[in-house]
Amino acid sequence: MKLVRLIYASRLIAPLAKSDAKQILKTSLRRNNALGVTGYLCVSPTHALQCLEGPRDAVNGVYNLVVADKRHFEVTLLRYAEPWRRLFPVWGMGYTADLATAAPESARWHDASGFNPFLVETDLVENVIETLCERSEQVELRA
Repeated sequence: MKLVRLIYASRLIAPLAKSDAKQILKTSLRRNNALGVTGYLCVSPTHALQCLEGPRDAVNGVYNLVVADKRHFEVTLLRYAEPWRRLFPVWGMGYTADLATAAPESARWHDASGFNPFLVETDLVENVIETLCERSEQVELRA
């Protein structure tokens, strides 16, 4: 099995309702566990940023489902790599509901809508995902 990491960004048609987010996470956890896929999803009112990791065929299949999802558009592949390890070895799907406030503060990655994942340089997008994940974990630990 060849491990791959896929990171994409998209623009949301409308802000994701809490009930939609819960359904996405429930479906993702069930499907991803069966496929050996782990990952992390971050959303803002205008954008989504997601990292998927796992076997090549499984990750590609999940990504094809994402591209077909009508809740967003301009789904853009930011990075596709064969890493030596997973960033999310135990998460079926980690989640941050407010990408706008959790995102790194670098002004070069912000526009009028707030944090814009399309502005992140390709070679830095994994670092941004790791930072978002760490901030999410810290919030969960304080809760």
